[in-house]
Amino acid sequence: MNKMFLYSLFLLSITIFSSCEDFLEKEPPLYFTENEVFSDPNRLEAAVNGLYLGIKSQYALGGKVFVIVDNIGDDFINVANNGYELTFTYDMKVTLDRQESYELWRYTYLAINRCNTFLKNIEANREAAGANYDRYVAEAKFVRALGYYYLHQIYTMPYVINPNAKSVVLRLDAEGSLENNNLARSSSTEVLDQILQDLSASDALPTGVGTEEFIVRATQAAAEALRQRIYLVKGEWDNAIASGSKITGYTLADDIVSIFRAPYITSEHIFSLPFDATNRPGGQYATGYYYIGGKSNHIDVVAGIVSIPGYGNPKDARIAGLTNINDGGKFLAKYTNSTYIDWLPIFRYAEVLLNSAEAHFNKGEEAQALALLKQVRTRSLAPADDELNLDGLTGNALKTAIINERRLELLGEGVRGLDILRRGETFYKQPGTDYQLIVEPEKGINGYIWPIPQFERSNNKLIED
Repeated sequence: MNKMFLYSLFLLSITIFSSCEDFLEKEPPLYFTENEVFSDPNRLEAAVNGLYLGIKSQYALGGKVFVIVDNIGDDFINVANNGYELTFTYDMKVTLDRQESYELWRYTYLAINRCNTFLKNIEANREAAGANYDRYVAEAKFVRALGYYYLHQIYTMPYVINPNAKSVVLRLDAEGSLENNNLARSSSTEVLDQILQDLSASDALPTGVGTEEFIVRATQAAAEALRQRIYLVKGEWDNAIASGSKITGYTLADDIVSIFRAPYITSEHIFSLPFDATNRPGGQYATGYYYIGGKSNHIDVVAGIVSIPGYGNPKDARIAGLTNINDGGKFLAKYTNSTYIDWLPIFRYAEVLLNSAEAHFNKGEEAQALALLKQVRTRSLAPADDELNLDGLTGNALKTAIINERRLELLGEGVRGLDILRRGETFYKQPGTDYQLIVEPEKGINGYIWPIPQFERSNNKLIED
């Protein structure tokens, strides 16, 4: 059966949701006509919540994505010896028919198509949305933009190398038939510009800090955080700094460990994917599965970030509270709940500060870059205990310190692999060991980036490498 036809059937069955009062506790889907849903304010609100449920599917961003990005990167070692647990991703050997690629592609596009379907129907039922119309539209576009960001980064040669490289397929219309199966890939520039266009609706989103409603759904700050990432990809440093400056009211949590412990709500959280017992990912799809007890992913204590002088300090709260390397182990302890209901922080304020630091450095504004770097580092490590002389950092040493701080601060949060890709750098995994893996950008698909999955190629005759 044609896969786009399956898309359509799936969408018809999941477009509408009934809702409990709490966003985290949704009842199973019920079936209503589109007219019934989009003419009823309560059901319309449930349909908006459904957009987030789509993107946080265990096959999309709510499952293995952090782990995929970390396995692409160089700070963990995959010890699973199991293709189902991403050894092909770690070995940079994802081919056309690999399961992780098939699932990420298919289910992220299902989430995107859900957004497209929502946008089509709400436009025809504006009166029911009332004063919430602009916000709902902005939320749908934010979710769509988020999905396209991850697809773009994993399947596209770095923008810094070729801004016109072939990227993913831009599907912006609701797919309810087989008519639009065949659609060519857009360029990197076109996809990134579409993401920015979707985010241009963000003025309609709410503002607020430190409560569940402003963390589990899109806000102006969440849109700016995603926009800032896009500007870093494009090398637009002034715009990246401007986006960071618009994210106000947030502060670094006093205790970084608290960010990763229930209730997962601090003044640092900007946007997270929440889970509870009713909607958690299962087993090998859960992020925590790979890290808890070092099940599949071990911290590389020999060649990774914690092996670099200044970044494995036992007095650093990130080392003492979020790893067990002090005790001779190799495990990350950001995710600890054995039932896999830890929330996944997509955007938090520490990253925004480090993004801005990198942008300032690239503009030659070292003083501003250093000040932002120090904010993040001194939250977790007192200057008196720091073996690095931060105030003495300039030039390449400062640049390296910003990059390394990102690696430690965001360890296990699905960032490092994307950072290497967006800078167009070479991957060096376990250098100096028997395994040593070096993958250069020239490797292209089936190596440096993922190829478009075979099932898409089979059903979309316009896909080309």
